[in-house]
Parts: sequence; structure tokens; C-alpha cells
Amino acid sequence: MSQKKNITNPFYQGDLIFVYIVFFIISVVAVYAAQQFNQYNEPFAMKQSLYYLLGAFIIIVFLYFDLEQLEKLSFYFYLLGILMLIVLKFSPAYIGSYRFAPVINGAKSWFMLPGFTLQPSEFMKIGLIMYLASFMSKNGPVGKRTLKEDCIFLLKIAGIIIVPFGLILEQDTGTAGIVAFVILVMVFLSGVNWKLISLIFGTGLTVIVLILFVIIKFPDVAGALGVEQYQINRVMTWVNPSEQNADDKMQVERAQLAIGSGKVFGNGVSDLQVYVPEAQTDFIFAVIGESFGFVGCTFVVIMFFFLIYRLVVLIDRIHPFSRFASFFCAGFTALIVIHTFQNIGMNIGIMPVTGVPLLLVSYGGSSVVATLIGFAVVYNSSCQLTKYQSYMFK
Repeated sequence: MSQKKNITNPFYQGDLIFVYIVFFIISVVAVYAAQQFNQYNEPFAMKQSLYYLLGAFIIIVFLYFDLEQLEKLSFYFYLLGILMLIVLKFSPAYIGSYRFAPVINGAKSWFMLPGFTLQPSEFMKIGLIMYLASFMSKNGPVGKRTLKEDCIFLLKIAGIIIVPFGLILEQDTGTAGIVAFVILVMVFLSGVNWKLISLIFGTGLTVIVLILFVIIKFPDVAGALGVEQYQINRVMTWVNPSEQNADDKMQVERAQLAIGSGKVFGNGVSDLQVYVPEAQTDFIFAVIGESFGFVGCTFVVIMFFFLIYRLVVLIDRIHPFSRFASFFCAGFTALIVIHTFQNIGMNIGIMPVTGVPLLLVSYGGSSVVATLIGFAVVYNSSCQLTKYQSYMFK
């Protein structure tokens, strides 16, 4: 069957198309509700619609590539992500009177371009997952391996991640934590010896606990070691919000108040009463809670569970046909899981505020487009799996 015929008569993935359309509607409606506060006086809902349409175009374009071609392109996505991070690091905050790469909320994470902002770390996450998936598919453990071989394998992975992770950590610790989680999940699923996995997870957990202990018990020492004051405030607000000043805990309190005011069925899209800072991005879940109540929040969570379930099934089924696709889907699943848990968690007060968006729902061109690039790879993988399975039974 020719490539042209494959594109003109594709194996449609109705469930993934359904997921895309539902999240499109949820996102645009929620962002439209959030923009009534006029915090920035911009047409966020219209821009979000354009980002989703661009994502649909990307999905269609990716159908013209098979998985082997996407695997070859993964290295260039990875290099492009690193290049953007390096340019951001050395870019001036202002060019003349124009803001170009400013520090916002304690993080230098964005290029301020005419009409939109560009956040390189969002694209780096997808590029890194793609390249790690490619590397693991070719070099990962197959059959019985020695401890030495696994150590060499992990050292090579460390060489791949050290530069992008270091650049992201310097620019945004919240995003760096997301990347670390995704990498750990992919390494765990790569088949490395369980002793090494235990050592890595144990070391990572120990470091996190130690950092939190220093921040909570010795904030002055944490500040001297390079932890920013806003990061200390966020951790302290999370651990003991009653002892923090109003500015530090206001965001979480407003989000909780908004969710609670929605009760069971919500107050409607055009009748929001509780002002929440950054409502269209970090606290979009609070807007959904006030607009659609417990029912709306539950529906959003169910949709994320459905997407995650669909991805887990795909990971298992496509592994015999394409290890690259399987590893990529695993990394993308981890990305969706940690973003969803962290964002909803900080909206309801069980996680610290880190500025992590709710993927596929929060406003943001870089977040939406980068996530839909990952979704395009997933959709392509699902199509390829359907083709493989149909050929097997002919």
C-alpha cells in the first residue's frame, strides 16, 4: 500500500479524536470564563482556539511520517530544544524598551514575541521524551544483562539529559521537577536492573526530602544556598499556610473558595464571583469548579483518566511492533499524569504552587502546541498499530 493511500484512507482513531474535541471544548470554555476578570485584557479564548487548530494541523502533518521517520527526527527535535534554551539563557531581558526575555514570577522562561510568548522548556520536554524513547528503543536492556551494562546504559542517559535538565532547572524549578519525574518513569520502564532503579529512586527521594527539610527548618540557609525567596514562600505556604502572610497564601485560598462556591452544578460561565490570579493558566481548574461545580470538575478528571487509560493500553499493545512508540507513549503518559496531579493538587491546596499548567486545558500557546505535538506522535502510533494488526489478520 502506498504512502499516499495510507494518508487518504487512514485508520481513524475515533476515541483519540473524541479526546481532542472534548479537551478543545473544555479548554476554550474555561479560558473564556476566566478572561472575564480582565486580568490582562486579552482575547485568550480566541487565541486558545487558534492554538488548538494549529495542533490539529500538526496532527495531520505527522500522519505523513511513519514511526521510523519520527524516530530519526527525534534527535533534531532534541537539539532544537537545547538551542532554544541556550538562546533564552543568554538573551537580554529588554531590547531597547521592548521586553524580550524578562524574569516573570521569579523565572526566566519565556520569549516575549509580537502577539505571543514562547516557552522553550515546553517544547524541550517533548523533544527530550522523543530522543530518550529513540535511545532506549535501540540501546535499552533486551534479555539478561550484567549490572555493568545497565550502569553504562544509565550513564549514557545521564549524558543525554544533563544539558537540557540543567538549563531547565536554572530557568524554572517546577518544570525541572516535571522533567525529572518523566525521566524516572521512562528509566523504570526501560528494564534496568531493579537494584539500580531502587538506588535512583531512593537517592532522588532523599534529595527531595533533604531540600524540603532545609527550606522548612532553615529557610535562611536555603536562601544562602541559592533557593529563591518566592520558592521558600511557596513551600512554607504549602506546609503551614496559617503562618504565612496573605500575599503568600492568597492564590490557594482564592482557588479553594472558587471551587467551593461552585457547589454541585456551578454558577455558570458568565457569573463568576471569585477572583483568582492567573485564572486562565495555573488556576484554570478553580474556574471550572466555580463555573460547573463538582460535576464539571469530576467530568474533567474522568476525561484525564480516560486519556491516561488509553495511553497505557497503547503502551502495552504497540511495544512488540515499535519500542520507540511504546517508550514515547510511556513518557507522554508520565507527563500528563504529573501535570494533572500537580496542577489540580495546587488548586485544592494539597500541593505547593509551582506554576505548572493543566495540560490541554490551561491557556498557553507553547503548552498547548507542544502537548499536541506529543499527542500527534501518540495518534500516529495508534494509527500504525491499527494498520499492523489489520495486516496480521489478512
